[in-house]
Amino acid sequence: MALTPQTLPQTSLHRSSAPFLAAVTEAQTLLQRNPVAKLDATIQTMLRLIGQSFGADRAYVFMLRDQVFVSNTHEWCAEGVAPVFDELQKLSYSTGELFWTAFMTQGFLHLTDTSALPLNSELRAIMTAQNVKSLIAVPFFHDADLAGFLGFDLCKRMRNFTVQETHALQGLAATLSLALKLRDTEQARLRLDADLRAANDRVAAMIDAAPELLVETDKSGVIVAFHQSAPLTFALSPVEVIGQPHEACLPEAVAALCRKAMAQVNQRGWSETFDYPLVIDGVTKRFALHATARRNARSGDHTGYMFVIRDITDSYLQAQHNHTLSRVAELSTNLILLTDAQRRITWINPAAVARTGFSLAEAQGRRPSEVLRFADADPDLVKTLCTRLENGEEVNEEVQALSASGMPYWINLNVQKLQDADGEIQAYMVVASDVTAQKLAETRALRDRAAAMDALREGIAIIQPDGRISYINPVLRDYLRIPDDLPTESLSWPEVSPDLFNRQLVNLLPKLYATGVWRGDVTLPDPELGERHFDISLSLQADGGALLLSRDISDRKAAERDQALLREQLQIAQSRQLVAQLASGLAHDVANVLAVITHALGVLHPAKASTEAAALSRIEAATAQAQALVGNLSRLGRHSTDAGLLDLRPLLEQAADLVRPSLGTGIRLVFDLPQNPVEIHGDSTAVMQVFLNLILNARDALCPDTTAGRIVLHLAAIRTEATPPVTDIGRLRADKPYVLFEISDTGEGMDSARKAAMFDTYFSTKGANGIGLGLSIVADILNDMAGAIRVTSQPGQGTTVQVYWPADATQAPALPDSAEKPLAGRTILLVDDDDSILQQFSHVLVRAGAEVASTTDPRDALAAIRAAPEDWDIVITDHDMAPMTGIELAQKLRQIDANLPIILATGTTALQNASQSAQTDIAFRLRKPVCDNVLVAVILDILLRRAPFGHSAAYADATSDSG
Repeated sequence: MALTPQTLPQTSLHRSSAPFLAAVTEAQTLLQRNPVAKLDATIQTMLRLIGQSFGADRAYVFMLRDQVFVSNTHEWCAEGVAPVFDELQKLSYSTGELFWTAFMTQGFLHLTDTSALPLNSELRAIMTAQNVKSLIAVPFFHDADLAGFLGFDLCKRMRNFTVQETHALQGLAATLSLALKLRDTEQARLRLDADLRAANDRVAAMIDAAPELLVETDKSGVIVAFHQSAPLTFALSPVEVIGQPHEACLPEAVAALCRKAMAQVNQRGWSETFDYPLVIDGVTKRFALHATARRNARSGDHTGYMFVIRDITDSYLQAQHNHTLSRVAELSTNLILLTDAQRRITWINPAAVARTGFSLAEAQGRRPSEVLRFADADPDLVKTLCTRLENGEEVNEEVQALSASGMPYWINLNVQKLQDADGEIQAYMVVASDVTAQKLAETRALRDRAAAMDALREGIAIIQPDGRISYINPVLRDYLRIPDDLPTESLSWPEVSPDLFNRQLVNLLPKLYATGVWRGDVTLPDPELGERHFDISLSLQADGGALLLSRDISDRKAAERDQALLREQLQIAQSRQLVAQLASGLAHDVANVLAVITHALGVLHPAKASTEAAALSRIEAATAQAQALVGNLSRLGRHSTDAGLLDLRPLLEQAADLVRPSLGTGIRLVFDLPQNPVEIHGDSTAVMQVFLNLILNARDALCPDTTAGRIVLHLAAIRTEATPPVTDIGRLRADKPYVLFEISDTGEGMDSARKAAMFDTYFSTKGANGIGLGLSIVADILNDMAGAIRVTSQPGQGTTVQVYWPADATQAPALPDSAEKPLAGRTILLVDDDDSILQQFSHVLVRAGAEVASTTDPRDALAAIRAAPEDWDIVITDHDMAPMTGIELAQKLRQIDANLPIILATGTTALQNASQSAQTDIAFRLRKPVCDNVLVAVILDILLRRAPFGHSAAYADATSDSG
């Protein structure tokens, strides 16, 4: 379509032309004066000056290249106006047909109102997209050919350009065209200068690389010219050789080669290259000789010969070296592949042909990854290796490859760059070591190791740094309840291990990374067993992963709990025995005193008057009450038994199991037990005490460092003879059935003095580590069961203890009934801020017959005593309480009832630092934890001291322990 300027009212479409014309003039001056090297910056300044002069929003220069207008970087935009769209940076010739038509017919394009363009035209769409309302474009030419155009857009308003303004822009475009042409001329000149310098450099290089020796002869072989470049090969000057034939100045062998070369030149105009050795100054060098014909420059007639002789010693040695390397490569068992700079194979050695199955011809032009086919197993590996090569990194990788027939094999792949003197890559060398045999051996070793680990009783797992499991044996699978059909490679440790262990693992990781190893016990919940215990060992591996070893120690933990329980029972039993001995002795002594008092009362009572007789009756009643308390105290040591028929074999084995963990590594337990049951009538707890005490004594008699210690345990059913052996404890009856338990050790033995005292209470050879009750308790138990003990020992010869139990139930004494309730009718107040202590004490005292009240608040206790002081027989209080301590409570209670006994039960040493007055308010001090029998015994002792008399007895201070 033909374009014509669209005319609108002058006042609305343009302002004064003066600023615009001044800007154009200034721009032309800049183009003419500024250096060509700064033309781009000058064009940018020109666009800004003119655009700002008449309020244009966008100014640009488009250059024509291959029928496409390109914007380059020549564009200026007013503030807030977007630059030309990226897709318009290159504008095809066909899209701007209206531009080119206007340029050729009018010399410019002026669109006063772009909305007047046809609605469906591509140009209008472009103008609308660029928000252009008016534009003017002026072309510039190079040698009458359109080279580009200068354009200005108005995006916010429309404008008309006067003829003068249009001519000014055309002049500016012509000036711009000249500046661009000048720049092109300057750039062409610079390129020519560079080419000339390069040509000069090449000529200089050719001169430097000129042959060491040039010899020209006539047709008969007489030398007519001689040139030798440094360093001199032959110690000859041109004066010495010119006019001489070859034979006169050259070695005979060299002269013969010259004649041979001349004959070849006569036949074909040039000779082949001859190489020959020559010894110069004792050094063998290698030279190459080549001849061509000398011709007349005008006529072209053959006038003689030109010989070129060069020293090729270095290149010859290099060729020999290359040949040697080539032979090495050919004979190498490694796979060697050479490629060009584009990593296309140029050569492979016979080993590579044999292993890959590709011939040299088949391999040439392929890439190494295509011949080795490791991309089939790992497609991403090729990209990774190429990236590393391009980054200049060394490639040394173990990969799985495939032969042409599809047979897998393993190689250690090494890729090296071959570079020239300038560091440019000329080729690549790929060396692949076949490690299939090693890999198979490693696989077999791993398989054997996995089989060995599978057979272990410990759980084993190898955990990679990212948490994935690379190996887990069946034992640990069973621990974690992982199905057998779930593949190992799909397992992740955080997913299969219990959450509780994962949380513990987070806390122990710092120690693991600091020391490289961690070991400890872990308790985990179990839906069937409640909980399971594991001995866990974690060790850090070199790759950042971890080796986990686990062992289920639930049975061991259960055994330890059983051992602890039995040890506690043994301590309680020992405490009971101690209390019984103390109570029996005290009861015996007090009973004797009361017997004297009762006898005296019987003598005095008939002789006294009624008033005195009444007093004596009260004394007699109090004495009877004291005798009842003494009777209760004497029965305190007795306990209810669960007597029955017992097989001693399992009891003995259980006792040995409890002691076995404490034995030294060199001590052996030897059993000599019959096949049939060995039965007695008795209490299993008492029998277990006998076994444990005697086995522990035998253990302690052996040196801990011994390497050959032995303890022999023997059980047998026997019958005594008419004259039974003499025993140390008890007495054997003649011709009666017994069960014999015999324990022998290889320890240090005993002399007669130690043997005589071994069953005495508090006798011990262990110093501070023993209390001397164990064998005393054994003796008491055997006495109670009508049994006997016989000891045989000599210093240095070990000890044998024989225990006899009556096998006939009629021989055993009748076991006493349960003791009467010794605290019946007594009212006791308990004060402690710990509910569990109150429950324990209440249970013990109620079982002993007492009526018990308890409180956790000392103020409630104080109010209860104040309300009815006569209702309470005794108060037992803790010390550390709020809002008052046990001592403070005792002081206030004593103010209410000075005769009220107060027992302080505490786990601290508070009274040691208390005042003397505070301590006198306490009748007895018990150290927590308190044994049940000790608690009852202390209460009975206090009541016994208080009952017979009308005033308070002296208060005692003693410390109890739990056994």
